[in-house]
Amino acid sequence: MRIAYDNMIFNLQKCGGISRYFNEVIQRIKKYNDVDMCIFKGLKGRLARLNDILIGCRLNANNCQIYHPTYYSSLIKKRKGIKTVITVCDMIHELYLSGQNGCERHLLVKKMSIMNADHIICISNNTKKDLKDIYGIEDEKISVIYLGTPLENIKVMNNREAKLKRPYILYVGKRMSYKNFGVLLKAFYKLSLADDFDLICFGGGVFTNDELSEFRKLNLKNSVKYAEGPDELLHSYYKNASVLVYPSIYEGFGLPVLEAMSFNCPVIASNSSSIPEVAGDAALLFHPEDVDELCSRIKNIVNDEKTRDYYIEKGKERVKDFSWDKTAMETLSVYKKLIG
Repeated sequence: MRIAYDNMIFNLQKCGGISRYFNEVIQRIKKYNDVDMCIFKGLKGRLARLNDILIGCRLNANNCQIYHPTYYSSLIKKRKGIKTVITVCDMIHELYLSGQNGCERHLLVKKMSIMNADHIICISNNTKKDLKDIYGIEDEKISVIYLGTPLENIKVMNNREAKLKRPYILYVGKRMSYKNFGVLLKAFYKLSLADDFDLICFGGGVFTNDELSEFRKLNLKNSVKYAEGPDELLHSYYKNASVLVYPSIYEGFGLPVLEAMSFNCPVIASNSSSIPEVAGDAALLFHPEDVDELCSRIKNIVNDEKTRDYYIEKGKERVKDFSWDKTAMETLSVYKKLIG
């Protein structure tokens, strides 16, 4: 079997989001003896307008049977003798970002990609449901394949390298509207946790002026801290956190939930979108708009060692259900079914 990927966003050095997904899957699939793989480099500038012709010729010339682009593209069209697979991670743009600058162009290209694909991989049943509801895609054209989570060859910085001093509650990712960071901030303030804990926000961009103003208003300027860095640093923050709070209203999957569990970090997460599907019964869930319920969940974890230990053990068991090897095998199975 010969499979073609393009690397318009594919980058082995980049570890987040869709890049991590393709990196993990491609590195495993290429180990199979019956797989021959090629990766086309994305063209830039004016040549991008010619890319459809060029990539079409290159695909046919290499006798590729499967084309799995790494992102939505106007290049995704029906080609004779080649089956196209795309991965749809979420419906965030459709549900939460419509009308924002550049979003309409993204949605147009995404819709073209979805309609022209021979098969679609969704990373959760929740994404599959949204895909069917919004675009009317038939069930047989979709496969749900979960993401994996790292369980081996893990490097962790020590506390000194990570500059960890006080106990802390961890938040990971961007803090835009649907990520619901404001509810966590309100709960942190309402519980008066700043006396004993920091709130560390890892990744997602440095704090905005509006955020800094809000921290000062709540007298939390010295307790809410920002951190960013390589996987080793993030892993250290997971390992040493009192709890990960993941309050997002909408996720296509919610990988930080599993990552935290991999490092024996208990998880509190919202009970919306794909998150309950991923977390199962291994996290304390709460309604994403209920600050009081979140306060109660945080108190359960930080004040009750038995509750904390219980969810750590549940998390250790939960992550065993997810692996990148399984993701790769199921993806390869989709390819094989398509070409008969």
